[in-house]
Amino acid sequence: MTLKSLHQLLRVASHLLDQAAAEVRSNDLAPVRENIERIGRALIEVIEVQRLIYEEQPELAPKSLAASPKEADAGRLFTQFTMEALALEDAGHNEAAREKYTAFIGISPSHPHREIARAEIRRLS
Repeated sequence: MTLKSLHQLLRVASHLLDQAAAEVRSNDLAPVRENIERIGRALIEVIEVQRLIYEEQPELAPKSLAASPKEADAGRLFTQFTMEALALEDAGHNEAAREKYTAFIGISPSHPHREIARAEIRRLS
């Protein structure tokens, strides 16, 4: 197996993990927060292996990652903020969860992640 084929497998895996987290939420698979955190931790590990691949073969890095080092960490940062916001929401602290997403919007270089955070803020309002 080449790094390129491993890279392709990890791209599929990260996409599937992302979809799985959305399904956990939409199907309200209890305990939702813990299940999303589990998937998030797996996604973080996949992202770390992808980062190592990009160090070895930078040409495999998506253009958005190659363009900005901050963008490369945006997914990991979003996962961290989302897990914290979900914990706050589960504890009944919706305002604090909205503030967590707002803080993320203020520091994230990733437009798609900021849009997801805005959608979560609207959902919690």
